[in-house]
Amino acid sequence: MKHNTYKRRTLMAAAAILMAAPLVPSAMAQGPGGPRGGRGNRLDFLAGYLALTDAQKTQAQSIFDAASTASETARGQSEAARTALEAAVKANQSDAEIDRLAAAIGVIHGQVTAIQAKAQAKFYALLTAEQKTKYDALHDRAGDGPRGPRGRGPGGE
Repeated sequence: MKHNTYKRRTLMAAAAILMAAPLVPSAMAQGPGGPRGGRGNRLDFLAGYLALTDAQKTQAQSIFDAASTASETARGQSEAARTALEAAVKANQSDAEIDRLAAAIGVIHGQVTAIQAKAQAKFYALLTAEQKTKYDALHDRAGDGPRGPRGRGPGGE
């Protein structure tokens, strides 16, 4: 009996954490190094820092806009999945159902990570060797990984 109570409390705590954590933190709207507002400001920063050409800026804007749109769709799916998980917790659904719903949220998080990584790869591919060196140095100074600012990707969403 104690084991079931402990397991249920653990699952409820996990569900609460999942529901409280945003799918894509607002910090992603920040450019490298700190808050700079929305995508336009981030792109302006990158354009200035990396000396992007007009063609690179146009392509980067397209890449970031596509990632933003795809992420927005995933955000809606995540909200629905979180609502379903919350309802399952309140309805005292089976552990298997809670596991299934939590896994669905994980899949959505994985999709967002993939969207961001693909956008990052496309943006990085636009850069010249010199720009890549500067970009890498920028991320190394900020403690960022290959997925972009603080590991959250370039889509800024």
